[in-house]
Order: sequence, then C-alpha cells, then structure tokens
Amino acid sequence: MPRYDLLIIGGGISGLSALHFTRTRAPHLSVHLLEADSRLGGTIGTDHINGYSFDWGPNGFLDRLPLTLQLCDELGLSTQLERANANVSNRFILRGGRLRPVPLSPPAFLKSDILSWPGKLRIFGEPFARKRPPGIDESIYDFGSRRIGREAADYLIQPMVSGVYGGVASRLSLKSCFPIMREMEDQYGSLVRAMFARARKAKKEGRKAGGPSSPAGWLTSFRGGLYALIERFREVYAGQITTGAEVVSVRKANGSFTVQTTDGQSYEAKQVVLALPSYRASSVVAGVSPDLASSLARIKYAPIAVVCMGFPETSVSRNLNGFGFLVPSKENRRILGSIWTSSIFADRAPSGKVQFRTMVGGDGDHESAKMTDSDIISKVQKDLHDITGITGAPDIVKLYRWTYGIPQYHIGHSEVMTAIESELAKINGLHLAGNAYYGIGLNECVKQADAVVTKLLKG
Repeated sequence: MPRYDLLIIGGGISGLSALHFTRTRAPHLSVHLLEADSRLGGTIGTDHINGYSFDWGPNGFLDRLPLTLQLCDELGLSTQLERANANVSNRFILRGGRLRPVPLSPPAFLKSDILSWPGKLRIFGEPFARKRPPGIDESIYDFGSRRIGREAADYLIQPMVSGVYGGVASRLSLKSCFPIMREMEDQYGSLVRAMFARARKAKKEGRKAGGPSSPAGWLTSFRGGLYALIERFREVYAGQITTGAEVVSVRKANGSFTVQTTDGQSYEAKQVVLALPSYRASSVVAGVSPDLASSLARIKYAPIAVVCMGFPETSVSRNLNGFGFLVPSKENRRILGSIWTSSIFADRAPSGKVQFRTMVGGDGDHESAKMTDSDIISKVQKDLHDITGITGAPDIVKLYRWTYGIPQYHIGHSEVMTAIESELAKINGLHLAGNAYYGIGLNECVKQADAVVTKLLKG
C-alpha cells in the first residue's frame, strides 16, 4: 500500500494549488494527488477548434489577489498572462428587450434608462435606508431592496447575481456571497458613504477602489485560454499525480487515513485534503463522520450550460465593443447572459469571426438540465437573434453542460460551514478545499488552498 505524508483528492484548481503550495513550502514531505478523471482541471478546460478557443467553464480571474499572481509566477506563467481589453468595462443589461449600457459614472447613471426616474431617486435615498433587522441571515435580494429599492434589485442586483453565481438573489445569503457589502453597511451605515470612504482611501494609497460587491481587479487569463494554467501544473507535477483514480471512501484508524479507489487500490496518508465538490466529498467521508457527510450534502449546486458559438462578423449588426450582457429574470428569457469573448481576449476567434459565450440554467432554471443539447442551442440562438440581431446559423457550436455547475451559498450557508468546521476539528488531519465553502472564483480557490496548506503544515 503506497504511503504518503499528504494525500490530495481532486485535481481541479484547488487540489493542484494545494499540491503546489505543499511541494514548494515543504519539499521534504511525500505528497500525492489523486484525480478521478483522465484529465485535470475540473470545470477548467479549453478547446482549440478551427481557430477558435472555447473555455469550458471559467474564462479568467481578477488580478486583484497577489497570491494568484504569485502562483502564476512560481509556475513560470507570468509571461503568458493576458489581461482583458479595455473595453471590458462596457457592459449591458437587457430591459424591455433592448440592451442598455451599465452606467459607470453619476452623470451616466442620470442619463441611463436601465431604471425609471422613481427607481433612480430611490437609489439616491440609499443613505437613509432602514437598517438590517438584527439576527438574520439576509438574502442578497432583500438587502438590495432594502437599501436601493426593488426596481434596482430586479434590474441591477439579480442579473449580477445570476452572472456570478447562476443564482437567485432571494435565495442566496449576503454575508456568505458578498461579505464586503455587509461589512460596508455595518461600518459606514450606508453603501454610498462606504464607497466614498473607500475611494478616498484608495486615492491616497495610489490604487483603484473596488465596487460594493468586490475589490477592484482586471479580468485576466492566459494566451490561448485558461487551461494553460492546468497544463502547467501537469507538466511540473506529473510525478506526484495519478489520474483515473476515483476515490470511494476515506477512513481513519490508528492516527492515519486509508483511502480506497474504485479499482481496489488503497493508499495510506497522515493527512488528507479533500478538494472535491461538496456532494462528492459527502459520500467519500461518510465512513469517517456521518455528521460531516450530512452537512456537506446540504450545499446545493445550480446546473449551468455554457454555449460557445462562432459567427461571421457580418452576421452581427450591433457593435460588440464590450464585455457582454446580463439578462434579468423579469425579462423571461432562457439565457442568463452572454459574453463577447472575442472582444475581450485576443485570438479567441479567427479573423473576420466573433465568439459568443452564453450561459443557460442556474438555480432558477433546473429544468434546463433536462433539455436536449439541440433544444438548448436552439433557445440560445433565438435569444441572441432577438437581443443582438444576429442573423444566420453559427459556423461552429460547442456546448459544455455542468449538472452540478456552481455551488449555491443559500441562506444558512454560514451555519452549514460552522457545522462542517466543527466536525473537521474532531477529525485531526482531514481538510477541505474547493469552491463550495468560502468563495466560488479561481482566486478564492487558490486562497483557500493556501490556507489549508498553511494549517496542515503547522500540524
């Protein structure tokens, strides 16, 4: 039976980052990673077809976290980083069947027709909004309605939430999804006052201030697509990785863990990092702690389909100088939004072509998971035609379906995490990493992997 100081289960960005941090900080330890699939990366993947580059899931990260940039540098990838074009700031929201620019300044906001004049005036009253009721885990939607009004919650907050989480704002916990917004209200009593204070501080420090939902950052990927990061992990750590090794159980006895795979192979380790989706981790740890398994199973996921389409430029009548658009649920469209990938990064489409990357599904549309591929593609094509005026059939289509696409930090998520952390404290040596717990983005996965490795190295 192979024996290791540390066994990492799961070869997505979280598990690979944990492997890297352990190998660079404690090279004396024996470490190995097991991945069930024949490939690494989880939802991160890039296909290169006929001059197009199609990302399977996430298509980049914000360059605001030094740790992620440090990771890229340590892997020798800094020269391959690609920042999004400046026009990424131009974003749109669908209202009344028409794309309307998201205002980026007070004068633009006054001229914008995303909200009615009563809706705009309600936002100006934000500093005088009623306080949050004490002792509740408030939803993002209730927070938005309370502070800036129901219309703004419907046409600004809900589409932002669906774009990030594929979620329904009335189901998601503010403090778990956007803790900065809650902290800003608690500290300053108003988002407007908080933003002015943060802007003054940022100016004094010579940096750009972030918005209310997150710190500032610029969308960043790698030349050719995000999978370049995973490929580099594979090149560097091939000797410490086994693919095609699906773990079915983790058990602990006599101070060490025994890990069993579907092919009957067993591994022994002093410590284990589970870098799996929470629903998979739940089944794996049932033999160690039924209570931990139960808590992990409470974290739900939203189905997401990513539809990448390539069109001739001549098929598109509107200017694609921007990031793309989001669709409020009140618009009654099937799609959540669409990203104009070829306008954001270079070489994502051949010359004379454009790429649309459109999302379908989310927590408000679990029925989409039952649709056939052809039905999803047909719905996307119709919505893109209606919204952007695209004519004709696409040159190429790639559909990526994720039944368990994005974890949902529903109301009560913090209580679930408290229960999970309590159980982990009883099982010395077992750790969790991944996007189901404290943040869904690539940055958050890297940050959590770093925290886990720091903890396990301290013993």
